[in-house]
Amino acid sequence: MIDASPKSAVHQSHTEGSHTYPVEGESSNQYQSRAGYWFDIEKPVWSLDKNYNLYISNIYQFLPDESQYGFVATLTHYATTMSGAHTRNIFECFYIFLKETKPAHIDTDALINWRSTLSRNEEWKLGTIRGFLYKWYNLGHPGINDDVIDLLKSWTLKGNIKGDAVKRLDPNEGPLTDNELTAFNEGAVRAFEQNRISVDELAICLLISHTGRRPKQIAHTKIGDLDGSKTNKKGEPIFLIHIPRAKQRGEVFRDSFKTFAMSLELWTVLCAQRKNSIASVEQVLGYELQDTDRSALPLFPDLAAFERGKPVVQLRSLLATDHLHLRTAQVTAFLRKVVNTAKVISERTGQLLDVVATRFRYTKGTRAAREGFGLMVIAELLDHTDIRYADVYTKNVPEHAQALNKAMALQLAPYAQAFQGALVDRETDAMRGADLSSRIKFKGQNMATCGQYGYCGANAPIPCYTCNHFQPWLDGPHEEVLANLLSERDRVQEITGDMAMAAVNDWTILAVINVIQRCEARRAELAMAAPKADQ
Repeated sequence: MIDASPKSAVHQSHTEGSHTYPVEGESSNQYQSRAGYWFDIEKPVWSLDKNYNLYISNIYQFLPDESQYGFVATLTHYATTMSGAHTRNIFECFYIFLKETKPAHIDTDALINWRSTLSRNEEWKLGTIRGFLYKWYNLGHPGINDDVIDLLKSWTLKGNIKGDAVKRLDPNEGPLTDNELTAFNEGAVRAFEQNRISVDELAICLLISHTGRRPKQIAHTKIGDLDGSKTNKKGEPIFLIHIPRAKQRGEVFRDSFKTFAMSLELWTVLCAQRKNSIASVEQVLGYELQDTDRSALPLFPDLAAFERGKPVVQLRSLLATDHLHLRTAQVTAFLRKVVNTAKVISERTGQLLDVVATRFRYTKGTRAAREGFGLMVIAELLDHTDIRYADVYTKNVPEHAQALNKAMALQLAPYAQAFQGALVDRETDAMRGADLSSRIKFKGQNMATCGQYGYCGANAPIPCYTCNHFQPWLDGPHEEVLANLLSERDRVQEITGDMAMAAVNDWTILAVINVIQRCEARRAELAMAAPKADQ
């Protein structure tokens, strides 16, 4: 039996599916992770939190018996004092080292040989296990000799490259352009309106897009974090959300928060998700919850986990942990589902937009730098503890909003897919075409039909071009609309000198261009069909 010191309180745990729940009992092998999960060090898998399981048994095939004890004891120290993500990172780097070198012992030869195989971008892996081996040695566990520590102390290792994707404006990993961000947000809303994604998927995507928070932070948010009780000096309501922080050293589940103000539109979506969450959970449980319990519910619940925690006493215990919250992997899956469902195309690659939450964080920092905000503000926006990594945005201020002329727009428009409506040959072909009140005009000229039956307060026709209810006519004055938008763009740029302000209608410009292109293609199609009709 491996006795990993120091001992935790004596408890047992049992696992249902991939969830580990604490129960009373006696065992010297039970330890509690930072997230409150109990794991047995003699079991092949350790569950450290909702998202991270360590497959410990994978290591044993590479380690001699005398080193297994030291490895397990040291990793137990990390599992009980550090986050699951940090512990998993150490475990995976150490596993890669063992798998690639297959050493008889952890000695200087194995470390030197492995370092020789690592590129500049991979040397951080050795830096990660160096800290682990230091701790192993300092705790006094067998398996690490003095010469190993002396070698590691003599090395200067390069860390992970920070902000490289931001500096290069990488089209697949770096910050999104303004048009890509707009395309994602509008794609999410459009997919929801078409009943192709659910309200929780819409809420998660918009919350990440607007706040730039990490998936873990979004997943750990509770219903009680929504706050509509505040007003400004004018007595107008302020809509707030208190989002749990992440990656702060020493903090545990929901230990501290950052508050964000939001628009009425986002607040409305999150309120709808709050209602949906309560109804879904109560349906699974089979009974109504008290208001205090409702407030403690996850804003984005894992309904399968609630199936295993129906008794009220057990439920309240689990609500204090991340057991009932959505997995972070599911948050990323929702982002990608929106891209695939709404067919959100990157204007730079011509392919489906590659999205992970990190890109929205990069975008938030990039836009702040572009607007002239300093290191302190950017660090605060991104919830950094200090300003060490904020300078990647200010040292190389990226400028997505560049001069857009008609020639460039003609190339970008097919990829942007900003136009989501339907081109019609004539007014009578349109939905609501017989309703004169549905006509849309530009400078007194009839040019399109609105297919929406409800009220719309948009200032037609400019916003209409990006609406899926918009039905432009084939003979509409769309070239005049484009000329007007491009002229206005140049005028604003000349007056303000602010490219971001001048680019405010670029998404609409791309939509108008796309309509013009479709009109040209349709006229060519009709011209080819005309001789056949006369025969």
